[in-house]
Amino acid sequence: MPANLEEFILSLQVARLSTVTPSGVPHIVPICFAMSGNDTIYTPIDAKPKKDIKKPLERINNITNNDEVVVLFDRYSENWDELAYVMARGKAKVVNDERENLLAARLLGNRYIQYREQNYLPRGAMIISIKIYDYTSWGNL
Repeated sequence: MPANLEEFILSLQVARLSTVTPSGVPHIVPICFAMSGNDTIYTPIDAKPKKDIKKPLERINNITNNDEVVVLFDRYSENWDELAYVMARGKAKVVNDERENLLAARLLGNRYIQYREQNYLPRGAMIISIKIYDYTSWGNL
Protein backbone atom coordinates (compact mmCIF):
# COMPACT_ATOMS: atom_id res chain seq x y z
CA MET A 1 0.00 0.00 0.00
CA PRO A 2 1.37 3.42 -0.86
CA ALA A 3 2.43 5.51 2.15
CA ASN A 4 -0.14 8.22 1.41
CA LEU A 5 -3.00 5.68 1.64
CA GLU A 6 -1.75 4.30 4.94
CA GLU A 7 -1.27 7.81 6.33
CA PHE A 8 -4.81 8.76 5.27
CA ILE A 9 -6.34 5.62 6.80
CA LEU A 10 -4.49 6.02 10.09
CA SER A 11 -5.57 9.68 10.32
CA LEU A 12 -9.19 8.54 10.72
CA GLN A 13 -10.85 7.19 13.86
CA VAL A 14 -13.87 5.55 12.22
CA ALA A 15 -14.46 3.56 9.04
CA ARG A 16 -17.43 1.67 7.61
CA LEU A 17 -17.56 -2.12 7.26
CA SER A 18 -19.77 -3.47 4.50
CA THR A 19 -20.84 -7.11 4.49
CA VAL A 20 -23.50 -8.91 2.49
CA THR A 21 -26.44 -10.79 4.00
CA PRO A 22 -27.16 -14.35 2.82
CA SER A 23 -29.98 -12.92 0.67
CA GLY A 24 -27.54 -10.49 -1.01
CA VAL A 25 -28.51 -7.28 0.81
CA PRO A 26 -25.65 -4.92 1.77
CA HIS A 27 -25.15 -4.35 5.49
CA ILE A 28 -22.94 -1.44 6.57
CA VAL A 29 -21.85 -0.46 10.09
CA PRO A 30 -19.37 2.11 11.45
CA ILE A 31 -16.31 0.53 13.04
CA CYS A 32 -13.26 1.28 15.13
CA PHE A 33 -10.18 -0.30 13.61
CA ALA A 34 -6.47 -0.90 13.83
CA MET A 35 -4.01 -2.03 11.20
CA SER A 36 -1.26 -4.61 11.27
CA GLY A 37 1.21 -3.98 8.49
CA ASN A 38 -0.45 -2.67 5.38
CA ASP A 39 -2.71 -5.61 4.65
CA THR A 40 -4.66 -6.52 7.79
CA ILE A 41 -7.43 -4.55 9.50
CA TYR A 42 -8.77 -5.51 12.91
CA THR A 43 -12.15 -4.42 14.21
CA PRO A 44 -13.58 -5.53 17.55
CA ILE A 45 -16.95 -6.68 18.72
CA ASP A 46 -16.54 -4.84 21.99
CA ALA A 47 -18.39 -4.88 25.31
CA LYS A 48 -20.64 -1.89 24.64
CA PRO A 49 -24.31 -2.89 24.93
CA LYS A 50 -25.83 -4.25 21.75
CA LYS A 51 -29.57 -4.15 20.98
CA ASP A 52 -30.18 -7.88 21.35
CA ILE A 53 -27.16 -9.62 22.86
CA LYS A 54 -28.89 -13.03 22.68
CA LYS A 55 -28.58 -13.33 18.91
CA PRO A 56 -25.33 -13.16 16.92
CA LEU A 57 -24.55 -9.84 15.31
CA GLU A 58 -25.54 -9.58 11.66
CA ARG A 59 -22.01 -8.74 10.53
CA ILE A 60 -20.73 -11.98 12.09
CA ASN A 61 -23.47 -14.03 10.40
CA ASN A 62 -22.73 -12.30 7.11
CA ILE A 63 -18.99 -12.97 7.33
CA THR A 64 -19.69 -16.61 8.16
CA ASN A 65 -21.77 -16.91 4.98
CA ASN A 66 -19.61 -14.68 2.73
CA ASP A 67 -16.16 -13.55 3.79
CA GLU A 68 -15.90 -10.85 1.08
CA VAL A 69 -16.10 -7.40 2.71
CA VAL A 70 -15.35 -3.76 1.96
CA VAL A 71 -13.99 -1.25 4.47
CA LEU A 72 -14.52 2.38 3.49
CA PHE A 73 -12.32 5.13 4.91
CA ASP A 74 -13.60 8.56 3.96
CA ARG A 75 -13.15 12.24 4.66
CA TYR A 76 -15.83 14.83 4.05
CA SER A 77 -15.20 18.56 4.03
CA GLU A 78 -17.18 21.64 3.12
CA ASN A 79 -14.16 22.38 0.95
CA TRP A 80 -14.67 19.81 -1.78
CA ASP A 81 -11.01 20.00 -2.74
CA GLU A 82 -10.38 18.03 0.49
CA LEU A 83 -12.81 15.16 -0.23
CA ALA A 84 -11.20 11.72 -0.27
CA TYR A 85 -11.78 8.04 0.31
CA VAL A 86 -9.99 4.72 0.35
CA MET A 87 -11.99 1.57 -0.29
CA ALA A 88 -10.31 -1.62 0.92
CA ARG A 89 -11.58 -4.98 -0.34
CA GLY A 90 -10.72 -8.05 1.66
CA LYS A 91 -11.60 -11.37 3.20
CA ALA A 92 -12.89 -11.34 6.76
CA LYS A 93 -12.88 -13.89 9.54
CA VAL A 94 -13.40 -14.00 13.27
CA VAL A 95 -10.01 -14.29 14.97
CA ASN A 96 -9.70 -17.69 16.66
CA ASP A 97 -5.98 -17.63 17.42
CA GLU A 98 -5.17 -16.35 20.93
CA ARG A 99 -1.87 -14.74 19.88
CA GLU A 100 -3.51 -12.90 16.99
CA ASN A 101 -6.35 -11.84 19.29
CA LEU A 102 -3.86 -10.39 21.79
CA LEU A 103 -1.98 -8.59 19.00
CA ALA A 104 -5.23 -7.10 17.67
CA ALA A 105 -6.34 -6.05 21.17
CA ARG A 106 -2.97 -4.34 21.74
CA LEU A 107 -3.17 -2.51 18.40
CA LEU A 108 -6.74 -1.37 19.14
CA GLY A 109 -5.68 -0.22 22.61
CA ASN A 110 -2.88 1.83 21.07
CA ARG A 111 -5.42 3.68 18.89
CA TYR A 112 -8.36 4.12 21.27
CA ILE A 113 -8.15 5.24 24.89
CA GLN A 114 -11.52 3.56 25.62
CA TYR A 115 -10.00 0.14 24.94
CA ARG A 116 -7.09 0.90 27.27
CA GLU A 117 -9.00 2.46 30.14
CA GLN A 118 -12.67 1.46 30.09
CA ASN A 119 -12.49 -2.32 29.57
CA TYR A 120 -14.60 -2.23 26.41
CA LEU A 121 -12.34 -4.94 25.02
CA PRO A 122 -12.00 -7.66 27.65
CA ARG A 123 -9.42 -10.43 27.19
CA GLY A 124 -10.66 -12.87 24.58
CA ALA A 125 -13.16 -10.42 23.08
CA MET A 126 -14.37 -11.22 19.59
CA ILE A 127 -12.29 -9.50 16.91
CA ILE A 128 -12.74 -9.55 13.16
CA SER A 129 -9.64 -9.76 10.97
CA ILE A 130 -9.80 -8.48 7.39
CA LYS A 131 -7.00 -9.47 5.02
CA ILE A 132 -6.92 -6.75 2.36
CA TYR A 133 -6.23 -7.74 -1.24
CA ASP A 134 -7.19 -4.53 -3.09
CA TYR A 135 -7.30 -0.79 -2.45
CA THR A 136 -9.12 1.87 -4.47
CA SER A 137 -8.67 5.54 -3.66
CA TRP A 138 -10.00 8.86 -4.83
CA GLY A 139 -9.58 12.49 -3.96
CA ASN A 140 -7.06 14.60 -2.17
CA LEU A 141 -5.03 12.11 -0.19
